[in-house]
Amino acid sequence: MPKNGEFWDFYWEVRLQAMQDLGKREAILAVSKLIRKLAKHKGSPLRLLELGCGEGQIIGALLDAHPQDCSVTASVGLDYNSHSLEKCHRDYPGLQLVQGDFTDLQLLSSLGQFEIVLLVNALHEVFSAGYSPELGEVDVPAAKQRVRQAFTGAAERVAPGGYLALFDGLETPGDAWEQLRIRFLHPQARDDFLVFACEYHPFRVSYQEVGDSYCVELSRRDFTRYITKSIFLGKQLWQSERLESYQYYNEAEFRACFESHGLMIQELRTLTVNYDKWSSAVAIETPGVDFPAEHILILAQNSVDGGSGIPETEQYFNT
Repeated sequence: MPKNGEFWDFYWEVRLQAMQDLGKREAILAVSKLIRKLAKHKGSPLRLLELGCGEGQIIGALLDAHPQDCSVTASVGLDYNSHSLEKCHRDYPGLQLVQGDFTDLQLLSSLGQFEIVLLVNALHEVFSAGYSPELGEVDVPAAKQRVRQAFTGAAERVAPGGYLALFDGLETPGDAWEQLRIRFLHPQARDDFLVFACEYHPFRVSYQEVGDSYCVELSRRDFTRYITKSIFLGKQLWQSERLESYQYYNEAEFRACFESHGLMIQELRTLTVNYDKWSSAVAIETPGVDFPAEHILILAQNSVDGGSGIPETEQYFNT
């Protein structure tokens, strides 16, 4: 069977069945397409770097799918969690693994440069680490500065003509403190919200009951965080998810960050994969307000010409 679009649609449909409801599935699909395009122009196998690789779900799946187009032994996964790296090594034994903090710019500089650098659900952890005990919540200006520094380190690892692929949470535009009115559609939804309001760590959550206990008003900021975390409530993952803010930059801030580092955005998409789940638990009563975009996906090219053999063109996403 020729490896055309139909082949890859079938391949990933089977391979990613377990990720059917996960947004990062879209990151894998987008980077797989990018690899296939770049491989047509690159004379040697592509090198991949994933920062915050965890157990290797992203980089491992891509290397398994494209063994002729990518160099497994020249690709690197970096993560601070030794247990995650142990599992990654078992599942993807050829991949180079480095234990460390990807916000350590000296460590990053020792790795060299790569045709594709992956930041998948990584920078929101950097932002969340900016929690201030004195404030009792994330120190937003300081946390955003940490994100910018980490992004700089990642951007510097992108070879001339190479790509940085980012997938992460998205802050909503507009007034973060605008009050929204929502109604819980069943008792479990209300109980889950009360757990969220009590246990969510990055920010203090404020709300006010309106009329009855099933209707509350809260800020757009707090609503966005609640609804995007609601899928984890009542699950074991909540114990780690409650410590992290998935949102840190809005679309304009992401665009500015990429552009200031000389990275030309070739593809940008916002997406939501849990809309049906949200709408089965909560109704938004504020007129003209809908559920927020959940994720942002950006593929951007290093515009520096270093004789990489990879053309600077937008044709990858038009063919």
